[in-house]
Amino acid sequence: MADPSLEFELIARLWRPLSNEHAGSFGLRDDVAQLPVSSKGFVVTADQVIEGTHFLPSDPLEWVGRRLVRRNASDLIAKGAHPVAAFLALAWPTGRSRHELTDFASGLGQTLASECANCPLMGGDTSTTHGPLVASLTLIGQPLAATGLPILRSGARVGDRLMLAGYVGDAHLGLQVRLERLASDGLAGAVAFAQAPAPPPLAFAALVAQYAKASLDVSDGLLADARHLAQASQVRATLELNSLPVSQEAQLWLAAQPDRISAQLALATGGEDYQPLMAIDPADAQSLTSAAKQLGVTITDIGSIEAGTGLGVTAGNQEIDLPNRLGWQIRAD
Repeated sequence: MADPSLEFELIARLWRPLSNEHAGSFGLRDDVAQLPVSSKGFVVTADQVIEGTHFLPSDPLEWVGRRLVRRNASDLIAKGAHPVAAFLALAWPTGRSRHELTDFASGLGQTLASECANCPLMGGDTSTTHGPLVASLTLIGQPLAATGLPILRSGARVGDRLMLAGYVGDAHLGLQVRLERLASDGLAGAVAFAQAPAPPPLAFAALVAQYAKASLDVSDGLLADARHLAQASQVRATLELNSLPVSQEAQLWLAAQPDRISAQLALATGGEDYQPLMAIDPADAQSLTSAAKQLGVTITDIGSIEAGTGLGVTAGNQEIDLPNRLGWQIRAD
């Protein structure tokens, strides 16, 4: 930041308490941190939130901090990994108040504590900007699988079932309401979810590590991410639209739509669901479903892994044309 004394004051007041006095953080008084030894290496993920892209300028900053942690935690959970350290890089707009910065730090810290097993903040950087608020979090994770490796996208095999945790579509519906493209009637839960989409509880990572042969979190959109998994595994993924798990609010919204298939495709391409999509041996499907239920997580069989390439979508077991847009994508223009 422009004033070095202010930066050190912020470290002491906001960020040092989030280090949980972890020995390797050195009290955030140095330029580096030291992680414990991992026999086969750590799992690392990094995601960012950008004002105007991932959240609205009017959003409470506490929720922005919460959203940032959840974006990263969802990746580790879907890889069967447990977070052990976090690093924050923050570009703070000069026009925003220090009170808002405190709110952001509160949301970040509370979520690291309650949803990431008290994961310590081990370092990072805070600077000011004349542009929008940009925050990037890096989470370091310890893989839980017996192999000592993360569960990648590339392990799916012909005959596996595609299993999805939680629901899809609420983040999409909530965002459409917040952008005033949909009426808010009956979608209060979706609106709340869209502010800071929540992955399954951290304990679900152990189930991914035990049962999944391939896995990734649904963030770009269910169809886009299913194709990512299929491409990495060099197989074909086929999804059944009528099997997609949706919340009660989304069910009521679907029932009111004149074109159900188009509406289902909108939910399946909206993204930001943060739920693990897994390739599972059929023999393990029931065990996974039962174990997940103990954690309050619903598991749904939504399709199959077959010989071939790419992605197929069916509705009532009849194949339909893929939409032009499968999910979120970077625009080059």
